[in-house]
Amino acid sequence: MPIRTYIFKVDLLESRDPEISRTFSIPASWTFQKLHAAIQHVFLWQNEHLHVFTFQIPIGGGINKVVSIQDTDMMGRDDEEGPNDIVLDEKNVKLKDVWDSNGRYHRDVTNDGTLGGCFYEYDFGDSWEHEITLLAVGTSNVKEVSVLEVSGCAPLENSHGVLGWEGLKRAFADPNPNDVSLEARRLSWLVSPLGGAFHPAIAPTIEQLNAPGLFDKRFRQIRRGIL
Repeated sequence: MPIRTYIFKVDLLESRDPEISRTFSIPASWTFQKLHAAIQHVFLWQNEHLHVFTFQIPIGGGINKVVSIQDTDMMGRDDEEGPNDIVLDEKNVKLKDVWDSNGRYHRDVTNDGTLGGCFYEYDFGDSWEHEITLLAVGTSNVKEVSVLEVSGCAPLENSHGVLGWEGLKRAFADPNPNDVSLEARRLSWLVSPLGGAFHPAIAPTIEQLNAPGLFDKRFRQIRRGIL
C-alpha cells in the first residue's frame, strides 16, 4: 500500500566545485532521528559527532525564534536558549509534525504562514552546515530512503572543515604528489567507508546508496551507537 513521502534536497553549505547535495525521498511518518540517519547514510558520514536540526523563524526586529530538534539524551538543554526558543527530542518528533500544515509543531516553525529555514549541523568542530528543503510531497511503495539525485563527494569525517576538505581535494588532484599528499591519500583510504575506492572527485552512485537493506543496517547501528 502506498505511503505518504517527502522529497528533500539537502545542500552542504559552502561546498563548491562541485556543490555537494543529496535529493531523496523518505516516509513522512519517520522521526527526525531517522532523518538524521538518512542524512548520515546519503553523505556517507559515520555518526562520530553530535548533530542538531534547527528551524530559524524570523519574528521581527531582526530576531529569530529557534526551534532545535536534537538528541536530548546526548545534548541536554542549553542555558543560553532565548525566551522564544524551543527544544524538542528528535526521537519524538515526526517529519509530518513539522511539514504537514496540521502537524502538532507546524505553528511553532512558522510565522504568518511562512516556514522557517531548516538546517542540520553535524560535527560542531568541523561545523558541517546543511540546508534542508522540502521539494515535494508524494506517495510511494518504497518504505525507506530512496536516493534520487547525487551531486559531489561528501567530505570525510574529521576533515577540519571546508579548508581542510579543499586541501584534501588538492592532494588527490596533484599529478606529482609529495610525501604530504601521499600520506593524506593513504589516511583517507583508511577513514573512508569506501576504502581504496575513495576519491574526492568521485561521488557515490545512486545505485550504491540505494543498495537493498543498507540504510536499515546503518540505522540499527546508529540506534545502538556503534556506527
